[in-house]
Amino acid sequence: MSGSENFSISNTDSPQHSFDWLEIIRTGAQAGLKPNEIWDLELWEYNNFILAGENRQKREISSAILSGYYTAYYMNGGKKAKSPNDLIKDLYSKKPVRQSFEQGLKDIERLKELERNMTQK
Repeated sequence: MSGSENFSISNTDSPQHSFDWLEIIRTGAQAGLKPNEIWDLELWEYNNFILAGENRQKREISSAILSGYYTAYYMNGGKKAKSPNDLIKDLYSKKPVRQSFEQGLKDIERLKELERNMTQK
């Protein structure tokens, strides 16, 4: 793995917008991770697990859209229902926010500092 790789961080709007440790736990929980599992993961493992969870969610939503389409088609006596293609294309066209390797390391250091401060209180 080279140092120039980009890592995807969910729920960030811009490089200036930093995520907090609660957001990391929330995002991990939505992907099925327990808090202790989150902290045991390397950053690249966490990001790939989150990305896989997002992809799984997109597949499930696409399946639900198609199920709704065919249900409407047959409920309307075979009349053409509105095409689901645009909804599914929109779902997959959103680009994930990317974070540089260096910015990821800075955020990890901030998280460690927050954790140290919380354990001292």
